[in-house]
Amino acid sequence: MKKPSTMPRTGRLNTPGPRKFVSDSLAVFEIHALPMVRQWYLIVLGTLVFPIPMFYVFRSIAPDDAAVWQRLLAGTLIFGVSFSTAMLVGQQIVAQRFMGHLKLVITMPVPKAAYVVGTLLYTAVSGSLSALFLLGFALIAGVEIAPTWALAPALLLTVLALAGIVLFVMSFAPSLPVGNIIASLIAIVLVIISPVYFTLESAPLLLQWFGYVSPLRYAADAIAASLGGRLDVWLELSVLAAYAAVTMGLGLWRLPWRET
Repeated sequence: MKKPSTMPRTGRLNTPGPRKFVSDSLAVFEIHALPMVRQWYLIVLGTLVFPIPMFYVFRSIAPDDAAVWQRLLAGTLIFGVSFSTAMLVGQQIVAQRFMGHLKLVITMPVPKAAYVVGTLLYTAVSGSLSALFLLGFALIAGVEIAPTWALAPALLLTVLALAGIVLFVMSFAPSLPVGNIIASLIAIVLVIISPVYFTLESAPLLLQWFGYVSPLRYAADAIAASLGGRLDVWLELSVLAAYAAVTMGLGLWRLPWRET
C-alpha cells in the first residue's frame, strides 16, 4: 500500500506567524530602500537645499545667544527630517499606489501592518541620515550643543508622527501628479505654520494657537532642550508619542489595501 504523498514544505515566507511578518516588513523596507541607495544624492540635496539656507536666514536676524542658535538648529533638524519624510516616503507611497507596485506587494501576500512597519523602518533610516547630516553641519557652523539621550527618542517620535500624517494624507490623493504635489507641500507647510525656529511665546498669536496642536512644536521644544543638555522633556515626548500612535493608527486605517 502506497503511502500518501506529503505536501512539499513551503518556505517561511508562506507560513503565517511572527517570522513571516518580520520577513515581509524587511522586504518592504528593501523595496523602499533600493531607490534611495541608487539616488542617495536626493537625501543630501533635500537636507542641504532648504533647511540650511533657512538656518542662515534666521541666524542673520537672531541675537548671538547659544540658546537661540540651538533653537534654530532644532528647527533646521525638524525641517530636514520633515522634508525627507514627506518627499521620499510620501512620493514613493503614492508612486507605488498609482503605478501598480502596491498591488504586487499585496499579492505577495504582505499584510497591511507589515507594509506600514517596513515603511516606518525606511522612514526612520532616511530621517536619521538627514539628522546626522544636519548635526554635522552644526559642528561646522559653530553651534554649541551638548546633546543628551533625549535627542534620539525626540527625533524618532517626530519621524513616526510625520510618517503617520504622510500615510493619512497620501490616502486621499486622487492621482500621481496630485499626490506628488501634496507630498512636496506637507513638510513645507507644516514647518512654516508651526513655531519650530522660535519659542511658542515669541510666535504671533495665530501661530501660537496652531502651536498648541502641532506635533512639530513639541518636537522643536524637545530637540532644543536636548541640544542644550536638558532632560526635562517628558511632557514633549509623551505628546509626541500620543501623536505618533494616533497618526499611525489613522494612516494604517486609511491606507488603501484592496483598491481597484
